[in-house]
Amino acid sequence: MTRHPFDQLAKQLLEQLLTPCGKVEISREVPGEPRFIDLYFSPEANVTPNQATLGILAAMVQSPGLFEPFRNPPTLEEIESCLLKRLWLVSDLRRRQALNNSNPPLLWIIAPTLSQNLLTRLGAVKKENWLEGVYELAPAFQTVVIVVHQLPKTSETLWLRLLGKGRVQQQAVAEVIALPEGDTRRTEALRLLSVWKIIVEANPELPEGEEVTMPLPQAFLEWEQQVEERGKKEGKKAEAQSLVWRLISRRFGDIPSSIQTQIEELDIEETEALAEALLDFTSIDDLQRWLQQNEGGTEE
Repeated sequence: MTRHPFDQLAKQLLEQLLTPCGKVEISREVPGEPRFIDLYFSPEANVTPNQATLGILAAMVQSPGLFEPFRNPPTLEEIESCLLKRLWLVSDLRRRQALNNSNPPLLWIIAPTLSQNLLTRLGAVKKENWLEGVYELAPAFQTVVIVVHQLPKTSETLWLRLLGKGRVQQQAVAEVIALPEGDTRRTEALRLLSVWKIIVEANPELPEGEEVTMPLPQAFLEWEQQVEERGKKEGKKAEAQSLVWRLISRRFGDIPSSIQTQIEELDIEETEALAEALLDFTSIDDLQRWLQQNEGGTEE
């Protein structure tokens, strides 16, 4: 089992969000070096990232990018390691004549907090026209540092704040839970957060343990409830369909495949209604009429 469950959470969350916009590579190996980029993103030429869906991430994926998320504030040495990964990658792309000088890969370092002293030593300055908490190094480094706990608490920063700690992460989890239940981002985020919680609680010796157990119980319960309800609905539909097939077999024998397909596409309520209606049908024509009427009702 992974010794760094936060790394797994961060990579999978970013992968889930960014895949619709381009190619995502997890743990991409740095050419010629025993190093791995946490997540490398290559945008699709004809895809425009949805800002309403991704928030600030939409602006971050306009160019190829190396994403290096940290659970704890990175040290100078860890940041230097990230810079080195980018330099090796750019060198390899240039050697293979695959480097687009007008749109080079950017390095995104995502940290919960970072001391002002370290930001000063890095020469980091607030990135112009970006939100509070976003800093850039000297242009030659093509590197941006995002200090998660300094980001404004808006929907635009939600997905990055999930990678924060303590109260910042706790509030972000609450905002995810508040999203509409049909939102696939909500479902996937709760699933990833819940898996992370399970992994950490199963390994109490992990340093993340104490801080993870507080913000996530509600997310875990929400996800667990969704799984349970989905299982109940699927089981209920299977039972209703089984009854429908038995009634049809007894009354009409084999039926055309087109009718079978129509029946399989019915939802739970429609399937249960059909099972009840079948008790009054005397011919397959009754069944066909019922399906036609039901289809018409759905379209209205």
